[in-house]
Amino acid sequence: MTNESRAVPNPTDEPTISVKRAAAILGISVRHAYVAIERGGIPSIRVGRKVVVPTARFLTKYNELV
Repeated sequence: MTNESRAVPNPTDEPTISVKRAAAILGISVRHAYVAIERGGIPSIRVGRKVVVPTARFLTKYNELV
């Protein structure tokens, strides 16, 4: 992972991020990110078959963890 992919995104510039990017920011595997989404630990939005993470809600949760 590059440092850029681990950088915390700006919700204004990126309203949603991929599950892969959220996992990189948290330092966990993509599979663990999906498990956290299923358990409600990472906020998500399903768009058809795709799952995205709303940046503002993610950052709120992320800041609670840090």
